Amino acid sequence: MTGWRRAEVRVRFLLKNLRHRSREYLGWLLARLVGRRRYDTSLAPGEIATVLICRINGRIGNTLFLTPLIRYLHELLPDAAIDLALGYPHAEELLRAMPGVRRIIVFPHGKLQQIGRYLAALRTLRSVRYDLAIDPTEFSTSGRVMLALSRSRYRLGFANSFQWAPLTHAVPLAREAMHQAVRPLYLAQRIFGAPLEHRQARLWLPLPEAERAQGRRVVDEAIGAGRVATPSNVFGFFAHAANLKLIDRSWWLEFWQAFLALEPLAIPLEFLPSPGHAPTDARFVSLHLRSTRELTAAIAATRMFISTDTGPMHLASTTAVPTVALFQASDPGLYGPLKPDDLAIDITRCTPREVAQRCQRIWAACAP
Repeated sequence: MTGWRRAEVRVRFLLKNLRHRSREYLGWLLARLVGRRRYDTSLAPGEIATVLICRINGRIGNTLFLTPLIRYLHELLPDAAIDLALGYPHAEELLRAMPGVRRIIVFPHGKLQQIGRYLAALRTLRSVRYDLAIDPTEFSTSGRVMLALSRSRYRLGFANSFQWAPLTHAVPLAREAMHQAVRPLYLAQRIFGAPLEHRQARLWLPLPEAERAQGRRVVDEAIGAGRVATPSNVFGFFAHAANLKLIDRSWWLEFWQAFLALEPLAIPLEFLPSPGHAPTDARFVSLHLRSTRELTAAIAATRMFISTDTGPMHLASTTAVPTVALFQASDPGLYGPLKPDDLAIDITRCTPREVAQRCQRIWAACAP
């Protein structure tokens, strides 16, 4: 990373921290105006038949970070109906037919000009009376607004000095750093008391066999007949990202040169963010899939997947495919992939060749 790039990273980090501090301070002021409340710290599962989860955020990653909570609630409350109030615009397509999920209410996040759609979504949210509404994060102002506007018997969130929402149940955030997908699980587990299983602390996006089979066909057609081996010798990758998460093309070229020297039979397959986006290396096969579920199914047909810190990395982590996430501007401990055979790497601390060597060890372990 160049000196200018490091300076830019530092400035953006400071601005992001300032936004968080401002939001925290506003919450603190509102909490002082509202006054101290007493919260219950436990809830009997038998009292809950309908649940609303509020997460008004436009990012695919933050949407997928809710899936461990959804799975936990569905297994704890198998007959309960779970509704989701979300800001990710393609949430309905992504989470359709999710076990336990009854309805997905999508708010036009960050688009005040679409006030009509916002009000329509709010009317839908308020048309149902819920047993329990959950704000699964500790900082989200929009989540707290939705929680306050919901018609809910119980309201659950994190208790802290800047909590102003009208909660009935709350727990303090753990002192230790916690992955963004694990925090909602921690909240629910503390309030219901039902123990977590290790498998629940990972992203969850169940795909039916028909979709997985279509993903295999898409990859076969992209690579060419007879080139895909069993087990797959396709190494999927996604090189695009927004802002400071974007990794230089030169880094990717050096990585692939090093990895293919170790595994010459591997076939790189680049997944592109848009049809007109230029591939990282014109020698490699590239593919664009508009649907998030189609993209997930195609990733599931590969042997490994490597990506920048962005949406497709989180999609890959919902599959059985070992996922390698490359970080340079955010904390892997908070946002990295969660499967036991996934790997998060801070590329500011190692060379592309070293990353290739670590990937080769995972690649070799995938062999029969």
